[in-house]
Amino acid sequence: MSDFKTGIYIRVSTEEQAKHGYSVRAQREKLMSYAKIKEWEIYDIYIDEGISGKNLNRSEVQRLIADVKSSQVNNVLVYKIDRLTRSTKDLIDLIELFQACNCAFNSLTEAIDTASPAGRMFVKIIGLFAEFERETIVERIKVGLERKVREGYSLCSSTPSYGYSRSKGEKVQTVERSESKIVKDIFAMYLNGTSITDIAKKLNGQKVHTKKNRQWTTKNIINILTNPNYIGKVRYGINTNHYFETVGRHTQIIDEKQYYEVREKLQNRLRTKSDAYYSNKLECLCHQRMATKRTYFHGKCYINYICHNHNCDFKSVSHRYLDKYLNIANETSSFKEHFVQEKIKKIKIISLDKQLEINHY
Repeated sequence: MSDFKTGIYIRVSTEEQAKHGYSVRAQREKLMSYAKIKEWEIYDIYIDEGISGKNLNRSEVQRLIADVKSSQVNNVLVYKIDRLTRSTKDLIDLIELFQACNCAFNSLTEAIDTASPAGRMFVKIIGLFAEFERETIVERIKVGLERKVREGYSLCSSTPSYGYSRSKGEKVQTVERSESKIVKDIFAMYLNGTSITDIAKKLNGQKVHTKKNRQWTTKNIINILTNPNYIGKVRYGINTNHYFETVGRHTQIIDEKQYYEVREKLQNRLRTKSDAYYSNKLECLCHQRMATKRTYFHGKCYINYICHNHNCDFKSVSHRYLDKYLNIANETSSFKEHFVQEKIKKIKIISLDKQLEINHY
């Protein structure tokens, strides 16, 4: 006796029984005889009588699927593929399920046996159709989403932007009054000189949480400050070559002038960031890695490197101060010693891309 625990599936509709002779009795006799020749153990016979095969909403096919998933059945036998389903998509899904559950599939009329080379080739062909169908579905979804954005609707694929909400079934997001006030405060604080880190600290100190009920981080703040959603725009394809923005149907929260002032300030911040070329290169002699801090005053950015060890008596050194010391090879030794005594002697330079001495004290 074979190790195959076979589930025989039979389906017939009244019209098919009369027209083609696919009676339950005829299918049962032929399938049981075939299983006997193959020496397969028949676990059970599943019969859906008088039911269409256009979908899988059939009690017996669902019972068969459950038995396959629970490993009660490891071989499915049908008289003809269309007895199992008339839907190509459902057939693909079932074949993939059988493969995942190490269950063979056999069709008597089409001579399909997944234990044979021809049967395995059939499964591979089905797999190609499955891949083609999945790619087609993905492409259709992309086209649909892009069209939706071009019509002014926000995707809100996971969670609406902080400051907005969208109920199930609604196409247009609406302003969440309490959150929109926080958004306005974030923009105002940043324009008034509060750093992104301090904005996050202030909101956390006030027990204000993000949309996902978490604490604020600098990334959260930057995402808000750079989100065109707040000036009434919707966007598509973030971080892709297909990115675009268009006018949305929702109400804006931030004035455009204020939004673009913030964007300009952020861009200046990024440009300044590249000037802090000692970032992640300095270590205090207390072995604490030194952090970079930027202070803005009258439109200018001042860079400092800070030791965060509270037990260390060294606090910070300015970028300008450090840069000047490391580039005074032609200065007098007394001038160099003044810098060493006051500041530089407490800093270890880990590594630099510039032409500077490594581990310079």
